Amino acid sequence: MKTARTHKIVIGGLLAVIAILLFFQLRHAFCCSGHSAPAYPALTALADSIRRQYAPDPRDDVYDIKVLQRSGQPVFKGVTTLPDAKAALLDAGRRSHPGALDSIEVLPSAAVGEKIYGVINVSVADTRTGADYSAEMATQLLLGAPVDILQPSTYWWRIKSADGYVAWTTGSSLVRMNREEFHRWTSAPKIIFTDACGFAYEAPEEGAQRVSDLVFGNLLKYEGERGRFYQATYPDGRTAYVPKRQSKRYEDWRASIRLTEESVVQQALQLKGIPYVWGGTSVKGMDCSGFSKVVYLMHGIVLRRDASQQAKTGIPVDISNGYGNLRPGDLLFFGKKASEGKKERVRHVAIYTGDKAFIHANGYIRINSLDPASPSYDEGNTREFIRAARIIGAGEAEGVRLWQ
Repeated sequence: MKTARTHKIVIGGLLAVIAILLFFQLRHAFCCSGHSAPAYPALTALADSIRRQYAPDPRDDVYDIKVLQRSGQPVFKGVTTLPDAKAALLDAGRRSHPGALDSIEVLPSAAVGEKIYGVINVSVADTRTGADYSAEMATQLLLGAPVDILQPSTYWWRIKSADGYVAWTTGSSLVRMNREEFHRWTSAPKIIFTDACGFAYEAPEEGAQRVSDLVFGNLLKYEGERGRFYQATYPDGRTAYVPKRQSKRYEDWRASIRLTEESVVQQALQLKGIPYVWGGTSVKGMDCSGFSKVVYLMHGIVLRRDASQQAKTGIPVDISNGYGNLRPGDLLFFGKKASEGKKERVRHVAIYTGDKAFIHANGYIRINSLDPASPSYDEGNTREFIRAARIIGAGEAEGVRLWQ
């Protein structure tokens, strides 16, 4: 018994010594690191205040800035797309800490080089909120879509889309270009794929080897015509042949568009049954705002990406006295009204089809109703119907622009 007790005492003493050593090693590593945890709460609060002022919505702008410590001095470190925000932060921060160091890079990053433009090179490119496949899906971009290249991260690029959305996508999804190359692509004549889905081929016959799949809205450079096919090229230079019955010259397609209540509803109904995909903005799958975005893109109109952004666009429709002012094609928004101390929260969007019915992405593209007497009555959304907006006749109002 005495021997066992002695062993326990020895082992206990050794464990205590090890714990003490680990404590001091960790304390040394934490205190002596060149980039320790933020040690300037006032400056950290200032950086957050500047973010709220200049970049309140991370979907629109980049403002990833922290306050660290190096050699006894505060360091503003990070990246932003907003030179004015950087200047305001440094100016205010150095009033209280004149020695504050500047380690903020204004995007596009110098690591991008001269190829600060890009064009999507696959039928549908997924983009994410972070440079990782496990990050949340942000949105999708279509073949031929132009983007600004902001920042690299191994196999990923941070980009900003033409509709102003910031996200990350893989390098294999796009072709990077310098200013001259990008101008040649954007100014070249295009064809647009107008069917829901199909394929491009290596030869002008539908039995030929496929080059890739195509979905509505894909743009390729027009090179000529071969019988029943357009000859076209991808952003990376691949040659393909696209059936004319599923595509048009872009300028001809634009000239053929008729934006009417009937047309919007008809296009929306053609997408019925397509599954809900979070972040989806293509016929391969759509979320609620992706669905409204696709339907209006089919009419040459580019809406903002998310429901909360779309709610601020178009012409407001008065629903204070019921549904009598609604017209087919109007966007319906659902969520929580603003209350004391709480902002309005828009969580869902649908397209009004008339007679108190609406079509939306909920599990899949489906039709529901605001009418309690209807068998398709949607009680939950009806209870949270908070506003409506009209895109037809809005022209290029804020958040609504023509697809160039």
